[in-house]
Amino acid sequence: MITHDPVRFWSAAQPGRAALRSSRSVWTYAELDRAVWAAADALLAKGLGAGEHVSLEFASEDPVAFAVALHAVQRIGSLPVIVGPNTTPAERQAMRERSAVDFTLTAGDLDIPHLDGAPPPEAAASEAAAAAPRESGPDLFMERRLDAPAAVCFTSGTSGAARAVALTHGNFLWSAIASARNLGVRAGDLWLCPMPLHHVGGLSIVVRSALYGTAALLHERFDVEAVHHAIDHEGVTLLSVVPTMLARLLESRRNQPYPASLRAVLVGGGPIPPALLENAAALGMRALPTYGLTEAASQVTTLPPGEWPRGLSTAGRPLPFVQVEIRDTDDRRVEPGEEGEIVVRGPMVMAGYLGDPADNQAALSRRWLRTGDVGRWDPEGRLVVLDRRADRIVTGGENVSPEEVERVLGTHPGVAAACVVALPSREWGQEVAAAVELRLGRSTTLEELRAHAGATLSGFKLPRHLITVGALPRTASGKLLRRVVRELLLDEMAKQKHP
Repeated sequence: MITHDPVRFWSAAQPGRAALRSSRSVWTYAELDRAVWAAADALLAKGLGAGEHVSLEFASEDPVAFAVALHAVQRIGSLPVIVGPNTTPAERQAMRERSAVDFTLTAGDLDIPHLDGAPPPEAAASEAAAAAPRESGPDLFMERRLDAPAAVCFTSGTSGAARAVALTHGNFLWSAIASARNLGVRAGDLWLCPMPLHHVGGLSIVVRSALYGTAALLHERFDVEAVHHAIDHEGVTLLSVVPTMLARLLESRRNQPYPASLRAVLVGGGPIPPALLENAAALGMRALPTYGLTEAASQVTTLPPGEWPRGLSTAGRPLPFVQVEIRDTDDRRVEPGEEGEIVVRGPMVMAGYLGDPADNQAALSRRWLRTGDVGRWDPEGRLVVLDRRADRIVTGGENVSPEEVERVLGTHPGVAAACVVALPSREWGQEVAAAVELRLGRSTTLEELRAHAGATLSGFKLPRHLITVGALPRTASGKLLRRVVRELLLDEMAKQKHP
């Protein structure tokens, strides 16, 4: 089965329809198509073509350039590898090696006018020409196999190593269709994306909007005032945020209601306090709790709009075409209300982890994805997520693997062992905290450990709190007791606050 290049399709069907917007420019599908062709030509001139793996390494200040590059790399049959801008050189290199990258692409490599934030040129009389077949670019590029890889995104596993998730064109297409069946699609929809585009939550908005032929509004970073201005004055109908973003929006909004033109707000990426969603509902915001993961091209469950504001303490229902089960340790389905592992199956579930047969064998069984998350069904058949990969830390929407941080902290000459946990944070949702077991006669400080780990890890992964202990608490089998470590850290913070 095949699908088509969505930008090329909509440039022919609706050339004047808005496709992308940023804080500085508006792009129609005809203008976006021309920019994608120009970028594709530039890539072909560099010798790239079908089968090449191209890492997209764009700063957050270049969201339109990122979108153009994504579509262009796919148009020439190459595979985009999405690398975040806030990674260290060592992390980027590890990602390139894991995904067998052949070429690294940055905004500076795209010598295309009007990608610097200036408005695109007036098309006017050239609109019809843009919709016609392109002489130098045959429409064989229109066809794409649904089972062909469309992008590689990265996530952290329990081992702490970055895993390369290979998502196909079919994964993205079925995810978009499932979301459309839940939320509906309107020709004038404008989906605001204040999230990083290297995350599947942000990436899916770019891809999904192109498939729908609707517009995406790309913000360079999350800014409360900019989001509210877009909602109140720029016609935003859909929005995706993580819980900490929602908390900051509501705090700033005070008692001013949200306009009815904002149809829905998807909230996911971490634990969501039900009170937060209730506060949003009180202001007329239809904030829909969502559970998703990179391996499923974003959404898996979402509260249906028709059930809002009921079910705010859940993650909603499985989207159309998605199967979700709760299973016990013997891989058997449990009864409603019982806890177990969340497993997922459907056409949006990844092809697999790139170059990682061991992880594929552990995560995939008869096309079922073992998420590692714990949940149960509520009495109405909605999913309740109890732990998001219990030890994972979500700080400001960024995922942090405790094992990865522990491994780096353990390379400090004074550290015998380390345990990293999440502590609650009003600003970031969660913060990284660590307890370290020191080697005999050695000492260290938080600043020293942050400086040591900062050479390898991104800033959001570095601990913000530290305690030193004679011996880390462990089970009889030697496993770290993270719950006990978390209590020790909270007690120490309380003492510092109230000596």
